[in-house]
Amino acid sequence: MSEKKAEDRELDELLKKMPKFTDKRSKEEIYQQLKSKIETQEKFEQRKRIQVSMNKWLPFIISVASVLLLTVLVSSYINNNESSTADTVEESTTADDQMRTLEVPEESSMDAKEEESVGMTTMSEKLAPSVELAPFDRTFTSVYEQDLGDETVFHFSLLENALTVPITIVIPQEKIEADFPNMEPSSLELYNQYALEIDETSLGFQEYHPYKGYFIAEGKILKHYLPADHGYDSAPGTAVPYISSINEVFTDFDSFLRVNEDGSPIEWDQVGTIDEPLVLTGTEQKVNYFAYKAFNQETYLTPNFNKTFNTLLEALQGMKNPENEIYTSVIPNDVTYSVKEDKGLVVHFDEPLDLESLNASEASRLIEAFSLTAASFNQTIRLENIVQEKWNEIDFSSPLPVPVGPNGFTMQTIQ
Repeated sequence: MSEKKAEDRELDELLKKMPKFTDKRSKEEIYQQLKSKIETQEKFEQRKRIQVSMNKWLPFIISVASVLLLTVLVSSYINNNESSTADTVEESTTADDQMRTLEVPEESSMDAKEEESVGMTTMSEKLAPSVELAPFDRTFTSVYEQDLGDETVFHFSLLENALTVPITIVIPQEKIEADFPNMEPSSLELYNQYALEIDETSLGFQEYHPYKGYFIAEGKILKHYLPADHGYDSAPGTAVPYISSINEVFTDFDSFLRVNEDGSPIEWDQVGTIDEPLVLTGTEQKVNYFAYKAFNQETYLTPNFNKTFNTLLEALQGMKNPENEIYTSVIPNDVTYSVKEDKGLVVHFDEPLDLESLNASEASRLIEAFSLTAASFNQTIRLENIVQEKWNEIDFSSPLPVPVGPNGFTMQTIQ
């Protein structure tokens, strides 16, 4: 009995020495965390149900499609047959007999009936609105103000082999009004609404979004509450694209702070404790643009590892050489130029540049890379000594139009 009392006494002393747990999070932070986790889980489970539903119904759909195809073929054969009426009737009867033998097996029909209530629910979920991104199918692939009416721009970031590719998604106004009635959504609200619905793998990229954890906006500061196993600091190959994509997505915030789930300062591998926000540059990233050919064989305009420059002059002069084999310059090897000041910066080609000597995609990328580079400094530039005075509605006597963002996509609602 005395031994038990001694053990109890030791246990009480140990409990008294334990540090007291205090949760410094506000009610709003706790609510947002729970809300974010629930919404993410619901969207994830819905996507899984859709995939399972498609796999379950695919054999049945294929069977029905086969029957319909054979029906068309048989009908075509009958209509083109020039035999007598009696022969035609006989062939039609034979064809009907053949079709009956090709009907979906009775067992499959019974399975469909037995699962009718479940199937209808699942199909309605499959047919619920989701989004599809269609790349701009035109000469210029960036998004410009003249492309926009009432549409909303959503800046997004795709990932491939630790490289980020910024894209600009144009969302129809009717979808915005349906998803955000009577309000103008911020980049965070757009991200929370659409990030999980974007199928990055169908575009040929890595499935990266949504980010782990959840976000809370505090004025112009974006706070990312990260779980212990987030993994974004495990190596430079994970940390760099994480920061780059954050900067590319959340363009209307001034700064960004990473914290633990309880709101305390986070310990970042190879950096230490982070307790100060990171500056976000938004669309003014002060970078230059190069061509990047992704694994899907599409070419995108993207910054060179998001290397920044102090001035636009330096960025323009650096566009000739990417200094690596991952990105390629938009400027042909035999083309040289200088940059001068004349009521703004002017790129002067040393020899007259004939855009018709390039294919349309190469010519458009050259023009857009210059305009995107200038836009990242919130400036405009003019191209000089080009053979064509105008090319695809671009007037070279004036500064190049300013893009809203690179690599345009249109968001489409599919059923």
